[in-house]
Amino acid sequence: MKITCLIDNCALEGFAAEHGLSYFVEACGKRFFFDLGADGAFLGNARALGIDPASAGFAVISHGHYDHGGGLAAFLDADPSAKVYIRKGAFDRRYSHKPGCELEYIGLDAALEADGRIVEVDELYTVCEGITLFSGVYGDELHSPANDVLLGEDAATPDAFRHEQNMLICEGGKRVLIAGCAHRGIVNIMQRLKELDPTPPAAVFGGFHLAIPGTAEVDAELVDGTAARLMQSPGTAYYTGHCTGLPSFGRLKEVMGGRVRYLRAGESVEL
Repeated sequence: MKITCLIDNCALEGFAAEHGLSYFVEACGKRFFFDLGADGAFLGNARALGIDPASAGFAVISHGHYDHGGGLAAFLDADPSAKVYIRKGAFDRRYSHKPGCELEYIGLDAALEADGRIVEVDELYTVCEGITLFSGVYGDELHSPANDVLLGEDAATPDAFRHEQNMLICEGGKRVLIAGCAHRGIVNIMQRLKELDPTPPAAVFGGFHLAIPGTAEVDAELVDGTAARLMQSPGTAYYTGHCTGLPSFGRLKEVMGGRVRYLRAGESVEL
């Protein structure tokens, strides 16, 4: 199994970076994209790594925010046959309203929902043998205040993130969890995963949504609590980035040591 980071807020020299996330995954005999960044930059990084976008069998979008699905139109143009799996409701309108800022639309391009390659899935969906998409995360332990500026369809009600889904990969006896932004909380997502499969994952990939918007501040209670809970999963390695934020990642690293690593665009992990 190989997971390559194609887009992140940070990148190796020679690769594009942006506020977004995209992985290229090779597992279970499949090659596919998990999230598509904010625009088409992930495609340039893919080609720089020798990855042909048209070789992907499908793509998955974790939730309905532009920084994970803004590259959808570019992907549909680059691969004329691949399906895109997305949670029902992910094309609904989403907004951000940060203190002192104007209301901002952060959703996906709703016009793309009608494309015949879009597959809108329910709470639990098997893409193929060994690859499962799941949501149904209802816990709210270690709530991130970064969620408090994110709003739903009416631009007034807090987003409940029912449009967020995660991926479980099972291959060769190993379990790997991939999340996008973990808006529901990575601790709560892992608890939901435990209900589906009690075997601790060998690795977890994704943003942990610990960055406080517009600041370099660290919510020490949130970060330390998250680190403590993640360390309770025996043997699990964590590869994070994007909305975790560099300041919060630094504090995670102090607590978790070699159990956590920042994965930048252009870097790969083989399991």
